[in-house]
Parts: sequence; C-alpha cells; structure tokens
Amino acid sequence: MQARLLRRVISLVSVLSLVMGSGAAQSFNFESIDVPCSSCNGGIALATTAYGINPAGDIVGTYNDKAGQHGFLRKDGQFTTIDVPASLVGGSPGIALPTVARGISPDGDIVGSFTAPVNPLPADPLWYCPQATSTYCIKGFLYQRGKFSLVLFPGQLGTIAQRITPTGSIYGCMHGADMMGSMYGFGMMRSGDTSLQADGGELADPTRSLPASMENGATPDGRIRVGLYASDFMDPTKVFAHGYVVEDGILKTYDFPGPSGPFQTNINDINPEGDFVGIYIGIGGHRHGFLQIADGSAPITLDYPAAIHTRAFGINPSQTIVGQFIDSNGAHGFVARPAANN
Repeated sequence: MQARLLRRVISLVSVLSLVMGSGAAQSFNFESIDVPCSSCNGGIALATTAYGINPAGDIVGTYNDKAGQHGFLRKDGQFTTIDVPASLVGGSPGIALPTVARGISPDGDIVGSFTAPVNPLPADPLWYCPQATSTYCIKGFLYQRGKFSLVLFPGQLGTIAQRITPTGSIYGCMHGADMMGSMYGFGMMRSGDTSLQADGGELADPTRSLPASMENGATPDGRIRVGLYASDFMDPTKVFAHGYVVEDGILKTYDFPGPSGPFQTNINDINPEGDFVGIYIGIGGHRHGFLQIADGSAPITLDYPAAIHTRAFGINPSQTIVGQFIDSNGAHGFVARPAANN
C-alpha cells in the first residue's frame, strides 16, 4: 500500500544526564518526536515511540491514532507511515494491520512486527491466527525496497523481528501459544540461524537455554548480542527482568546497579562499537533510560526533562539514542544526541 508522507512536529530541549556512581556528566541534546495526525486532538498522534535508528539518523517506530497502530519512518525530517498489508498473510487487499517498526539497517531495510487477522484455518499454515489474543498472531516483517515479506523463525508461527544489522542479520524472539515459556531470543544470519534454546547454536554450552528471552540486537559480526529475559516467568508476581550479554557464546546477566541492589533491567539495542542502551526501573517504580559504554565505565542514566518515565530503545554508531518518554500530556518519542556531536 502507498505510504503517507506526514509533516514534521518536533521540539528541542537540552538536559544533562548524570553518570551513576561518578561525579562526571555526559551531556545530551534531546528532541521530542510526535507523529502528526490531523484527526487527533492537538494535531499529533495519540502516542509515539521511536524504536530504532541507523547511522544516517533515519528513525523508525510506532504511533497510534483513532484508526489503530502504525509503524513510521522519519527520514530527512519527513514521516512516512509503514503499515503491513493484510494481503501478506492471506487477508483482504487494502486493509492495514497493526504494525510496529522496530529496527532499520544502514541501507534503510526495516524490520518489525504486526498482528495478523484471525485466520484459524488458513491455506498457508504460516498465516495461522486462531484468535485475536493469541501470540501466534504476532509475526515479523521485513520492508525492503518498498516490498513487505514475512519473517518467521524456522519452525515457529509467532515471531518478533527486533533488529537488522548492516549484514542483513535479523534478531528478535520466537514464541508459541504461551508466549513466555516458549519465547526465546534468536538470530537469523547468512551463516545459519541460532537461538537461546538448548542446542540452539548460540550458547557455547549446548545444554543451556534461556526461556522467556528476547534478542534485541548484535554487533555486525554477531559476536556480541544483547537482550532481556524474565527469571521467573511461571509466577507473574515474581517476574524480574534482566538484561543479558552473550559474547562468543558466553552469557552474562546485566543488571543496572542500584543503591540497595540491582534494578530491574532491559537491554534494547547495541551499536557496532559495543555500546548498548536500555531501561531500568528505579526507586518508586519510575522507568529510566540508560547508556552503557563498551569501555565498562559506570552506566549513564538518560531522563528526558520533566518526564515521568523515559525508555531508551535504539542506538547508532555515533551514540545517538532514540526512545520514548511519558509526561502529563502522554507518550512521545525522542532522539538524544551527544552534545559533542552537535
């Protein structure tokens, strides 16, 4: 379907983000991102989230309007809507499906996820969606040269495509009917597909596995991968999210340090230099973005000024970071650029 060009609505602010555990400070210039929406109150989308950014500064994400959820691309200051067509999974032509654009490569290839229409007896089993709430209905996509294609990890019906690297490798998670217990991070590469399942090929010890995990990015050579996992997904009252780093097949948990113990942590993306970003839940339940530089120095907290919550989702080679913040007016995307790069 033809993408719609949208006008640009942004505001610029600056803030200093404090380095946890040291007296130094890293300065970032923050810019809010709201997708324009002529049918929405105030002329902007009901909610905007920026999920990914490439070296050129092209940004992808998702927004909501009265019609539903859409993906977007912001390139050269212009917004383009990215909607997966229902025809990709055997649905009626001309109907757009709920879409989230999550990652973008240097060449402009976009990956993400969408929700398929209910289709309990499809002609093609890959289109299977038994009911609207089923995790089988969440499927991945690749948008390349103006065409959509389905992304499913081999043997799986539910997939989220989270990132795409300069080499075309795609990272994300697979999931079955129970979502968490059958959810594993994966990488789909030219050299072969790997996952965090036992015998999945990613971990050096083939007997190990990491259920309830999501792979959220990797360095271009695939040596270092990052993501998140839940330590006790069987008990929803005890689920505690952790970040993880897999380097050369060795998995290590990463938790943002807190004053009385580690904070709940997600790692959401990594750049080619090995810097990664994510979210931690701090004191009072507030969400904060963070940047962990590859040199192992203390992580940097990223808080959009006057925001209630801040989430960091994507990072590019210049340490430009994208994400979402929530304030009294709702949810907005943001891009944060190191002051030295401006």
